[in-house]
Formats: sequence, C-alpha cells, structure tokens
Amino acid sequence: MNELQKNISDLLRLADKEIKNSNLENAMAYINKIFAMEQKNVYAKAYRERIISLMEAKGISRIDAERRALEAKFIEQIPEQIKDISKPIVEEPKDAKPISASNPIPPIDTAPLKWKWVAQEQQQNDKPTIQSKHHLIKRSIVASEAYKTLLMEIWSDGAITPDEQARVESMRETFAITQDEHAVIENDVRLTLYLNSIKEEWRKGVTNFDALRKKFLITDQEQISLEPKVFQLLQSLQSNGSVLLLDDEVPFLTLIKGVLSEGGYYCFTATTAEEGLQLLDTMTPDIVVCDINFTKPNMSGFAFYEKFRSIDKFLATPFIFLSALDQDVLIRTGKKLGADDYLLKPIDTEMLLATVEGKLRRSRELRRAN
Repeated sequence: MNELQKNISDLLRLADKEIKNSNLENAMAYINKIFAMEQKNVYAKAYRERIISLMEAKGISRIDAERRALEAKFIEQIPEQIKDISKPIVEEPKDAKPISASNPIPPIDTAPLKWKWVAQEQQQNDKPTIQSKHHLIKRSIVASEAYKTLLMEIWSDGAITPDEQARVESMRETFAITQDEHAVIENDVRLTLYLNSIKEEWRKGVTNFDALRKKFLITDQEQISLEPKVFQLLQSLQSNGSVLLLDDEVPFLTLIKGVLSEGGYYCFTATTAEEGLQLLDTMTPDIVVCDINFTKPNMSGFAFYEKFRSIDKFLATPFIFLSALDQDVLIRTGKKLGADDYLLKPIDTEMLLATVEGKLRRSRELRRAN
C-alpha cells in the first residue's frame, strides 16, 4: 500500500466513525479531503452517496444534501478556555461581597455558556441515530449501488484478504446492508468481474480460464449457469466489436441488428433503457446505439445516456443517438450532453455502418495513444 492509499484508507476509517456517530458533515469533510487527493476515487464516491442518502433520511432535500456535502467543513473546535463548564468564566460584579458562611456561593447559571453545537446536537436527538437504528434509516438505490461499487473495487484482484473482509464488514454496517443483501450483491460482483476478466485475458491470447475460476471462487454450478454468457462474450470478442442497441420498436431493432451483424458486429439488444442498464452489469459494449424516445416505462434515451456516462469505464465509449424526429432542439440536447453522433430514422444502412466503424476506429486509436 503506497502513501496515497494509506492516507485515503485512514480518512475512510475516520469518515466511517463520524457516520456511525451521526456527524454527517464531519464525515463528508473527510471524504472531500479524499476527493482533493484523488478526484475519481470510487470509495469516496460511494461514501458521498451514502452520506447524502442519510441526510435525505433526516428530511433534507436532495439538492440541499448535495450542497451540504460539497461545502462540508469540520465543525470548529471548542476553545480550550471554555471546554470545562464546571469552571465557568464569569465577571465578578463591582458590588460583590466577600464569600462567607452567611454569604454562600449562589448557584451559577451556565445557560449562557451553551454553544451552538450543543443546540444542534439536541435537535438531532429527536431523529433516529445511525449507529443503533439502521433499520429506521431510508437507504436509497444509489447507496446500494455505491456499496456494490466498493465491493467491485475490493474484489477486483480476486478473493479478499482478512483485512479486506474487516473493511467490508465496516462498510456493510455503514451502508445499512443486511447479510442476505450482502450475499446477493457479492455474488453478482464476483460473477461480473469473472466475465470482465475473461474478456481481458482473451485479448491477451489466453483461452484457459481455470485460474480465473479459482481467483473469483466460481463454483461448478455457477460455471454451468454462466456458460451461455461466456459463449456470447467469446462470440462478441471474435467480431469487429460489440454493439448495444436500444429501441422500443422491435421490427426496427431487428433490422439494425441484422445490418450490423452482417457487418461483422456482435449485438446486444434492449427495448427499454432500464433493460439496457441491466445488461451493462454483465457486458461491456464497444459502442452504443440508442433511441431517444421510449414509450415505457420512464427513462428516456437522454436519461440513459447520463447514467451510462456516470459509470467510469464508459466515459470514453462511443455513443450514437437515433430519432425519428428531425428537431433542432433534440439534436442540440444530444450534442450538449456529449453524444458522439446523431442519426435520423429511417436509417441509411450504409451511413449506420460507416458511422459505427468510424467511431470505433477513433475510439481504439485514442486508447492506444493513452
């Protein structure tokens, strides 16, 4: 562990302690220190989402919670001279009489010595604490995904060590994840990393994946259930590239899949943006072709794009929007979001193939340059 990793690990432990003590802004201050050291640290991102979700559970709006997280600073320490309220500093009145048996020390009103932070603490006492009442605190979907991100990072090099297991237990408590939920998430993480590692090893010329099975503790039953996905993955790796296609018009989806398949591309398809996000858990497309308007359920192509780009490994993946509407406002929105291209329906198949080929070639050139 290098010096940077050690410093980040120490700050995470401090943040974890503050969260358990309900000091959310102090916890966020530690996380902001990590962001200053490493802007894209996955642990910091995960803890930030958890802290925001806990703020929301206390009745703070998402916008205010995000603002507080951004501005979080440490609460100013209590000055040394007023730490001990048993020795209050009071100014002696000018007409004070000498202390005697007939003139005893009157009771001292310490109310003026109460500080702002005490009042804030009393206000928080009316709300459930994080340490002892996890079951009362709302946990957002984002927080669950953040916990999964942490496990992905810890499992990235294979079976975890005892020290890492202790860290997982601490994080599980912080993120209010039950043992059953943890088991489901961890299994999903192992299988996803196993499939991703197969892709990396195949590109290096490795065709025997027994070592990867041991690395990610893949059981015989899991291996059997994964065989169709492994077969699909190897097929895509032998193609010109893998394409994720999203469109709710099934005939059109079938058409463009056929065109791209004949062009040597391996295609994954989804009829909703939500289904597309689920596919991303087990596959990593080389390029995405996505419609803008979906009739169901809720997520548009623009919303899918923003969620797709929020995943670090897809920051540079080419993305092409499709639409039957030739409207300047839609085109401008797509370009403002950062999409690589925008094609209109009905699709010119030659244009589609040329666009996909060009975007993939450019993407590979950039990866080689880096």
